[in-house]
Amino acid sequence: MGASDLRLGRRFWIESLHSYVRPYWNHLLNGYWAEGIVQGHLTLRQMQGWMLQLYPFIHTFPKYLAETLIKAEDDYSRSYYINNIRVEKAHARHWLWMGVGFGLPESEMLARANGEVAVLGDVQSLSDWLWFVNTKGSLAEAAAATSFAIEGVTGDLARKIISGFEHYKNEPGVNLNAKTYRWMREHVHYDDQHPRIALEIIEHYAKTEQVQRRAMFAAKRSLQLLDQALTSTCKAYSNPLLVDGEFAPDRRSRERRSESVSIDFPERRFRDRRGFRDVVH
Repeated sequence: MGASDLRLGRRFWIESLHSYVRPYWNHLLNGYWAEGIVQGHLTLRQMQGWMLQLYPFIHTFPKYLAETLIKAEDDYSRSYYINNIRVEKAHARHWLWMGVGFGLPESEMLARANGEVAVLGDVQSLSDWLWFVNTKGSLAEAAAATSFAIEGVTGDLARKIISGFEHYKNEPGVNLNAKTYRWMREHVHYDDQHPRIALEIIEHYAKTEQVQRRAMFAAKRSLQLLDQALTSTCKAYSNPLLVDGEFAPDRRSRERRSESVSIDFPERRFRDRRGFRDVVH
């Protein structure tokens, strides 16, 4: 098989990758979360919920890319990841601005990013998967899961939902200024470039059918988990009696238990049943 045949085969596989993930991509793009924002069906509390819960994922995203950078063996891939890490660090700050613009205290968002407050299970599953695939997977798998799937669908989502922010402009505490829109507007413009470059890297490193299949699965898994994270977060914040997915009374009880101070047992005197003198234990 000649070099041209190999290139043709890899190009055919890239088309197969697109076909394979398209149902999951479209399900996310046309699902509960995206349509809820576009139509203004999500409440302000639900909007704040996904911004709050997903912030630790956004905050950690550059570290996923750094794990993949270690695997890069060519200058083109290394340059891409070095630049992308820089960009994603700035985007974490822009996400904070978006949350504050929707009335979230910055301290609450940072508390979750610092691990002081746990995130919902489906959000943690998404983060755990990205850690796993970028540290343990091949470069092709990591690029497919992260730069192609997550960044690619994020660009399409940003282009779709950005107009929906207008539904919330008159809500109390909401300030739709330029900083509030910064994260979405940047992803509208640049997240068509990063996935394209990622596909070039995937095509270069996925040289066997086994690696190609694993890369396809990795991309699909990322789309599924992102979908679950966004949907479950919106549903967790849909009930006014729920706080971060827990019933408020249960949460308050758990917090009181965690804050309670342990009480030392006093020394007690016990009488031996046989009639011996008291002993102190």
